[in-house]
Amino acid sequence: MPRVTLLALLLSLLLVACGGGGSKSDSEDAKASPSPGNAASSSAKPSTEPTTAASGAVTDEPVKFETADGVTVSGHLYSTAGPRKKVVVLAHEFPTSQKAWTAFAKELAGRGVHALTFDFRGYGETGGSKDVTKIDRDLESAVRFIRSRDYAQVYVFGASMGGTAALKVAARLDFAGVVTLSAPTDFQGLDARTDVKNVAEPKLFVAASGDNGAPGAVDYFAQNSVGPKTTQLYDGSAHGTELLSGSTAAAVKKLLFDFLGV
Repeated sequence: MPRVTLLALLLSLLLVACGGGGSKSDSEDAKASPSPGNAASSSAKPSTEPTTAASGAVTDEPVKFETADGVTVSGHLYSTAGPRKKVVVLAHEFPTSQKAWTAFAKELAGRGVHALTFDFRGYGETGGSKDVTKIDRDLESAVRFIRSRDYAQVYVFGASMGGTAALKVAARLDFAGVVTLSAPTDFQGLDARTDVKNVAEPKLFVAASGDNGAPGAVDYFAQNSVGPKTTQLYDGSAHGTELLSGSTAAAVKKLLFDFLGV
């Protein structure tokens, strides 16, 4: 046998003996099986479970609704995922807009109580001309809109003139409760002195003791209303939604949350 052929045969036998001619299936298994150090990264998948923050996130839904006299009112509904149990309609004061309620509306939604803010006619996002004598129509349309969403309990909170409007609307519609912050008995032709006598649902009248005529209005509303009612005066001169900031914030918010039962 030639020397070259003999040498090739010996090398072939040596490779077989050492396993150098492994099968194709062995090679594929080696590629398919990641090393221990790569196992986690090769099998990792994006989580489809919502995080706690995401599941409790507050949604801001822009909404519109029309009053009985044809004004289109613009607002925002703040909510979180879950059943529709309680909702608060928030009526703003003069001369601000619904934005005065935004931060508190989000706090309410974070506690599971949905909140509707809106601008009275001629203010903020709502068109038309300012007319305080008709803002109770705007509030009533807001209430009718929110009731179309099938909430079990509807509350109305009003700051200053919004509180006066809240009492007028509560005299003709039923609510789970009514809250006023620094509401005057009457303001620029909007008068709730007669209406408050017909508000039977639970009522909370709040004001600062140094806020001009606000304490007197609280006293008038308390003396001339029927059914469950609570009054609360705080030190200082904060007016309307100002009570939800500064030194009175914590106490006022607790009072309102307790009124809502949250």
